[in-house]
Amino acid sequence: MRLSKAAYYSDFVVYALLVAMGCAVDIWRDTASAASIWLLWAFVGVLSWTLVEYPLHRCVLHRIRIFAAMHDAHHQMPLAFIGTPTWLSLGVILGVVFLPVWALGSFRTASGLTVGVMAGFLWYGIVHHAIHYRRPRVIATWLLLASRRHAQHHYACQPGNFGVTTAFWGGVFGTSSQSLNARAAYNPSAEGSARIPSPAMGECRGKTKT
Repeated sequence: MRLSKAAYYSDFVVYALLVAMGCAVDIWRDTASAASIWLLWAFVGVLSWTLVEYPLHRCVLHRIRIFAAMHDAHHQMPLAFIGTPTWLSLGVILGVVFLPVWALGSFRTASGLTVGVMAGFLWYGIVHHAIHYRRPRVIATWLLLASRRHAQHHYACQPGNFGVTTAFWGGVFGTSSQSLNARAAYNPSAEGSARIPSPAMGECRGKTKT
């Protein structure tokens, strides 16, 4: 949905503070052994985010009509302040990750996993912002492959490259541009097997997917 400039940038501030505070409090209060376990769960949370990000983008933002319509606005205006309000994303993370894991396990496990998911979500926001705005420039220069991959997602005729922070799950599920091109080359007559166009060539530029 459309956000104000302050609401758009609040993600970076709120999640950075929560992740930093979570790490600082746990390391300060726990023993080295307990802190190591907490950090392990946080690492699992970061990895889990990369897997969660893929179906959210592919299945929710591109296939569920109400969300697809809002996401299409981002495809039409990639530099507009469009996203999920911080209060909503934070509520979902707490309700889907923290509370169930706390109820079924322990507070330490729940807090570590939740901070890891938040860190993954924060990195997703930074990567996506750097790709489109080319800021911060130091980060943007490291993301040339991610920028090319995401440009193909925006401008290719056939949906693909749904991963923003990593291309790994696109390769696993066969939706990366390389996978789709290989499939088209193997069976060019198959329905939906059209080659992923190159944004650099201007192919299908301006067309969007819902």
